[in-house]
Amino acid sequence: MLSTAFVLGGCVNTPQYSLVKDGDEAQKAGMFDQVSYRIYLEPNFRTPECVAVLPLEVAPEASDAISFDYLPSVDARKAGEVDHSLEFPQSTVAKVGQDGKAKKKAAPRAYRLRFEAADKQRLVRSMLYGFVSAHAPKDIELGLIDRATGGKPVSGARALRAVAKRVGCDWLLTGRITDFNVDFLGVYSSIRIGADLELVRASSGKRVWTGRHVAQGRAGSVPLTPIDLAVGALKAVSNLEPDQLEGVAADLARRLVRTMPLEANNPFLLASNMANAASHVASDIGQGLDRLYRVVAESLNLREGPGINYKVRKVLRGSEEVSFIDHAKRPGWCRVRTRDGQVGYAAVRYLKPVSPAGQGS
Repeated sequence: MLSTAFVLGGCVNTPQYSLVKDGDEAQKAGMFDQVSYRIYLEPNFRTPECVAVLPLEVAPEASDAISFDYLPSVDARKAGEVDHSLEFPQSTVAKVGQDGKAKKKAAPRAYRLRFEAADKQRLVRSMLYGFVSAHAPKDIELGLIDRATGGKPVSGARALRAVAKRVGCDWLLTGRITDFNVDFLGVYSSIRIGADLELVRASSGKRVWTGRHVAQGRAGSVPLTPIDLAVGALKAVSNLEPDQLEGVAADLARRLVRTMPLEANNPFLLASNMANAASHVASDIGQGLDRLYRVVAESLNLREGPGINYKVRKVLRGSEEVSFIDHAKRPGWCRVRTRDGQVGYAAVRYLKPVSPAGQGS
């Protein structure tokens, strides 16, 4: 008989990336599967040479300790000699040696693991450090940062400048853990880890990037039969392990770091550039001006959609000028119009804005 349960085990959703632009409302918190980010670009912006990941603050609503109860191995449980209470005395399992005599071997004992606020902070911070270090900027060892901060969160422009001087890095990643909780309902469990972060340039005291996300891992099922009940409970329990915590924390860190302007060819940085350009376009239109872009490659494909899988509508020549229409939902692409009236999508990295009158950059 086939089970008809709605299975939620191992649910992994593709997140939506939301660029917060000038004039938008503040980034919304607590929305699962949405990564909200904003890049604050200054004139002559350059990507960071290094990034120091500072200790994170843990919000009160995310600071409660989490406990995990571990049972012994399957073999030990089958032997029937393991006490499954929370005060597990050392138990033994019979084992026959080479001499044919039964020997006693200690069986694994169940135990309880507590995950305190400090453990949560270390986990999320270490994941952020790991993903940041995979990019171009030099990473600063966490031990060096802890000696400069005392292992405590740092706030205030003056304190941040002092830390930057001590660690030899002007770019500081700081923020708070906004959500770190586990729900267990017998046949369903979920892990939620969220953070609100910002990348600050200490010398100027200005934010370069902000990001907010809540990652979630779910497991279990909606039981419709007794078999479904057992399967759902097993999946729900298996989700409540440190490995699953690490997996959700890694999702959180990877998605947020992906949007940081750590490299010049980051598509999220390019999308932010185009969003800023779009705001200028609206202003120019109000003044009766047209915003032009020049192709800075030998040739550039004008496609039917925002991606290399779309059909090529026209090949633009180097130095050819096109009119910007708007930026695409997919980072790194924008919609433009050629002088002969054709409309299509082009890669942002190969376009450079020119003055409305076409008199240079």
